[in-house]
Amino acid sequence: MSGPTIIAFIVSLIVQVGFPLGITLRFRRRAHVSWHVFFAGAFVFALFQLVTWLPLSAYLDIVFGATYGGETAAFLWLLAMAALTSLIEEGGRFWGYKVLFPRLEADLNWENGIMYGLGHASVETMILIAGLTFVYLLGYVMISFVGPSTVMDALGAGASEGLKEVLTTIASTSWEQPLLVAVERVLTLPHQLAWSLLVLQSIASKQKRWFGFAFIYHASIAVIIPGLAGLVGLPLAELVNALFAAFSLYVVFSLREPAN
Repeated sequence: MSGPTIIAFIVSLIVQVGFPLGITLRFRRRAHVSWHVFFAGAFVFALFQLVTWLPLSAYLDIVFGATYGGETAAFLWLLAMAALTSLIEEGGRFWGYKVLFPRLEADLNWENGIMYGLGHASVETMILIAGLTFVYLLGYVMISFVGPSTVMDALGAGASEGLKEVLTTIASTSWEQPLLVAVERVLTLPHQLAWSLLVLQSIASKQKRWFGFAFIYHASIAVIIPGLAGLVGLPLAELVNALFAAFSLYVVFSLREPAN
């Protein structure tokens, strides 16, 4: 077990929880936006992602994803899954604006769009990703203490070589991997805010093209970043992601004034 890796996991968890929470508290203090809007975004993420998309995506991947081999098939599957996740996530945002905002008597303005996006992004990072990181940390500590072979022996005849490979991968986690996860979550926040405002703009302006922009932009990132990670490695993929994050910030501040 590596001390630097444990420290990296702890730093990653602090960033994953502290960064979205700190941004939210600072923005709310300056913009005086209701917490109800934040929790609306959190509820939409839970309903359309945790309850709906994650189980569905796991099912589709098991039933259909594993049946096709080859690089072309893998790329087409990545395209299909990126399109579906983008459609469901942006559709969920649209539903929240149309259904929840009227009940909260919340205006379709820039400040509420940001807070709504922060609710969505915060739950995703603080609960889902940070939760998975914490579970991975526990697995890393346990496997480092007892070793992959001991775990395999405890599982008995039901253990497969694939599982042994997974356990070995967890045990060999390097210190930079948890930190890259933290970087990825920091870079994802501007995307979530941009998508939130683009969907808001589609309703406020009554022009469907803005929803189309949100869908295409979301799907593009969902294809390009994982694709690059597989081709050239996660560090270079996150460098490209940083460029997209800068563009997302440009979108966020460009939409501060109503667009036509």
